[in-house]
Amino acid sequence: MKYLKPLLVVAVAGLLSGAMPETASAKPLRILPLGDSITQGGNGTREEYTYRLPLFRMLVDAKVDFDFMGSMKVGSSPDFKWPAYNGRPFDLHHEGHYGWKTGAVRDHLAEWMKTYADPPDVVLIHLGTNDQSSKDYQADIITPLKEIIAMLRASNPNIIVLVAHLNFNGGAALTIRPLVEQMAKDISSEKSPVITVAQYLGWHENPADIYADTFDWAHPNVKGQEKMAVNWFNALQPYLKPWQPEVKK
Repeated sequence: MKYLKPLLVVAVAGLLSGAMPETASAKPLRILPLGDSITQGGNGTREEYTYRLPLFRMLVDAKVDFDFMGSMKVGSSPDFKWPAYNGRPFDLHHEGHYGWKTGAVRDHLAEWMKTYADPPDVVLIHLGTNDQSSKDYQADIITPLKEIIAMLRASNPNIIVLVAHLNFNGGAALTIRPLVEQMAKDISSEKSPVITVAQYLGWHENPADIYADTFDWAHPNVKGQEKMAVNWFNALQPYLKPWQPEVKK
């Protein structure tokens, strides 16, 4: 397992650097944002764009040929709008489901995957926030995560998995974190690495904090969304070259 700072909750990606083509890829890098409300967003009462919007902007600025994917195209408020960037409409596709637990996502993933034209190269997993009251984290978070990753690997054996740690610096997250680390270590492989992303580092979950990164302890505000996107982008960077224009010498 590789551990990248400062990153976290659960993410997945798809081509190992040693196995990646040296020349530009003919197809876009297919990125699957997979999670709960922190991935879906779209609460119409606030600027809940999620990390997907600033990550989209970072990938556009880096000239990456990419495609967000998923069966979903809306937020929790169906009429919520995401802004375009540099004349490019925001890619609405995702697999975020407001309020869902890890096991529920696992139970529906095979159904959602039937709608995908191609399997993802990268999956960004952020799950577990809604499981913090569980009496058995191994059964309710770790086992479903392993099964989610197994399903994704069945569709693409070379998938890169980025697993985010929860955006909390106390409470249940402190117990869940080492379990996620051990899981990643146990199932990571050279062919399909599982990389944890420590989203909790430098994170201020208390909305009363002057440096607050959330609206309500859980859902990232605009500043928090940017922080999460930076962490995801940093974790993705080693794998992006085949989808960027060649630099002429």
